[in-house]
Amino acid sequence: MRRAGYFFSVALVILPLGADEILDQKAGVRKVAGGCKFTEGPAVSPTGELFFSDIENNRIMKVAGSGKAQEFRRPSGRANGIVFDSRGRLVMCQGGGPGGGRRVARLEKDGRETVLAETYGGKKFIAPNDLCMDGLGRIFFTDPYYGPPAVKSQPSSGVYLITAGGEVRLLLKDLLKPNGIALSPDGRQLYISDRGTQKLHRYRVGEEGGLTGRKIVYDFSPDRGIDGMCLDAKGNIYGAAGKEKTTGLFVISPGGKLLLHLPMPEFSTNVTFGGEDGRDLYLTASSSVYKMRSLQQGLAWPARALRGRARKAARD
Repeated sequence: MRRAGYFFSVALVILPLGADEILDQKAGVRKVAGGCKFTEGPAVSPTGELFFSDIENNRIMKVAGSGKAQEFRRPSGRANGIVFDSRGRLVMCQGGGPGGGRRVARLEKDGRETVLAETYGGKKFIAPNDLCMDGLGRIFFTDPYYGPPAVKSQPSSGVYLITAGGEVRLLLKDLLKPNGIALSPDGRQLYISDRGTQKLHRYRVGEEGGLTGRKIVYDFSPDRGIDGMCLDAKGNIYGAAGKEKTTGLFVISPGGKLLLHLPMPEFSTNVTFGGEDGRDLYLTASSSVYKMRSLQQGLAWPARALRGRARKAARD
């Protein structure tokens, strides 16, 4: 990796050596939201608005065209990871704790919630944490147990699949604390972060959604592993990880090489791509949300995917 000089952002975050190969140094790092208790689950809507969870306040926030964060939904069932589906509907992992739904639910356009998965084997989930969706409309999500006061309603932490037909399947039960989850550009590989071992794993995704061929891509131990992550179109993994002085953005190649470590001023939790060209990079961190610009496009951000379908429908 070529070594470049240091440079400063408008948010007074120092970008490290080599960052100009990953991030747009002219854009720097800018705070776009603050005053929250614990931000998570950033997602960009088909119309380009940024949504994120404020877990401790049991709400979902929205940053609209005005650039100001405003409350979108409260209570949210203690929503954690969120994503938009192909029809522009918000799908939420509702976690545990006071007011937590402990389920995966979809927010309909009229404000109603449709429960997509609430139990497995007749028992409630522990605390659904993060999710991703493939081109077939299947949802992969994590359900970790971090210990009391969470209710261990399942025998173990798990990774689950909700099929396009609505069936819930248990894919993995041998990870200690599965957390962040994301699909590769071709949808054939699934990345899962285990916060119990601080390792980032990769699996092959079968035609029916089953997972095989586990490989450790990167080992963060003894530091904190990835909490939430997203991928760019080249397959590089952008993860929020680290603790204390190391907490921030980590970018890792598919081959397991650390391409960038950018420490942030707050405990970093998750990342997502957005913007008209798919190069805006949003990072949630404790009480705030920060914005950067990547030199690479994000992987199939919703606005692009939905605009493409709309143009195709118009042609047809």
